[in-house]
Amino acid sequence: MKSPPLRLVLLFLACAGSLLAQPKLRVIVETDAGGDPDDEQSLVRFLVYANEWDVEGIIANRPKARDGENHNPERTGLGIVRRAVEAYGQVYPRLSENAPGYPTPEALLARTVSGCSDSEAGVNLILAAVDRDDPRPIWFLNWGTDWGSDPSCLQRALDKVLGERGRAGYAKFKNKILLSSSDRFRDHTTSVRPLFRLWVEKEWPQVDGEGWSHRFGFLAATAGGFDVRRDVLTGHGALGALYPLNTNIPQKEGDSLTFLYLIPTGMNDPMHPEWGCWSGRFGVREDFFRRIPTYYGANQVDRWQGTSNRDNTLRRWAADLQNDFRARLDWCVRPYREANHRPVAVLNGDASQQILTIETRAGATVSLSAEGCSDPDGNALAYEWIPYPEAGGYPGEFQVTAAHAVRATVTVPAEAAGHDLHVILAVRDNGSPALTAYRRAILRVRP
Repeated sequence: MKSPPLRLVLLFLACAGSLLAQPKLRVIVETDAGGDPDDEQSLVRFLVYANEWDVEGIIANRPKARDGENHNPERTGLGIVRRAVEAYGQVYPRLSENAPGYPTPEALLARTVSGCSDSEAGVNLILAAVDRDDPRPIWFLNWGTDWGSDPSCLQRALDKVLGERGRAGYAKFKNKILLSSSDRFRDHTTSVRPLFRLWVEKEWPQVDGEGWSHRFGFLAATAGGFDVRRDVLTGHGALGALYPLNTNIPQKEGDSLTFLYLIPTGMNDPMHPEWGCWSGRFGVREDFFRRIPTYYGANQVDRWQGTSNRDNTLRRWAADLQNDFRARLDWCVRPYREANHRPVAVLNGDASQQILTIETRAGATVSLSAEGCSDPDGNALAYEWIPYPEAGGYPGEFQVTAAHAVRATVTVPAEAAGHDLHVILAVRDNGSPALTAYRRAILRVRP
């Protein structure tokens, strides 16, 4: 296997270094794989991004696959997940050639456990991960626990901790868990104090009878010319070949939003759901007996391309995220020299910080620069400065001058005092597929 030339290695490491400067998030996935095949679709996408996090575990909580609906030759949830991880193992050498940080197949298999009621493996995995001497919280992603699957292992773990460690021990344990998740934890979500420090819910609210997770397939299935047969199923190795098509919504991937929320794209901060990212933009939920300021749902609306609706919070990024997925699938089978990789985005001379906060005042002119951006593959770059007023809560609009140049300016509106103005820098290469890196500037307008 040929290695990339030194020039490309240095550029690639510069890109990796800017992302690795941010500590990796710790994640645990709980899946009812074996029911609706969309979990298996999401699992394919999750595994090609596995280098972006410290994957503490994958828990499978369905004892038996649904006959008729699920066609996987493996007939247990754990068997289905292990089959996908073993396929990941077949493409791991190429993936790790294209990006650092992918967990070894052996390590990932060791952390792939049963979450069924006749096993304590899933519960023990959660207890060990949360109790580990690591200051980083655990992001818990429940992909579903519906009919035919067993109760959530996180619910079982919380029951156990509450019963054995008392209220103080329960609070210490629970405060290390953040949720990008469906709600499958019963009273632990809404009644037993303390509440979770942060919960981002992809199912609430229902709009026209649909949860937010059901919109992903409609918005992303063909975005940017994406073709699932060409870009996933054909010629992309053992993992892509496992992507099923027999879901009720084409390329449904109803659980992908949980981890798309956590991918470090350069513009997102998972502690700020209201800022928007590849999984959409979220606002505080108001459907409980009282407003809980740390619980978020997909209830926000973006103005984009002449329309104003919830779909725009994801649609505006759909082509970019699907192109990125296409590139990752190429990584499964192509050496570094033959694949495309994200550009290195630099905002106002800083390549290390994804989010740059600039203090300013009403009426001021703020200069923004993308000088220093580069591409590890030597591709040409194009620039776009995207005003995002909704992300900062500004009720009006503002313009970016020279929005497609390396240098741009923002004239702060007089009415913006006391608000934040968000501007997204998108740096796109002309590779195949074209890939995008982002940075976010937050103009903090003093009153």
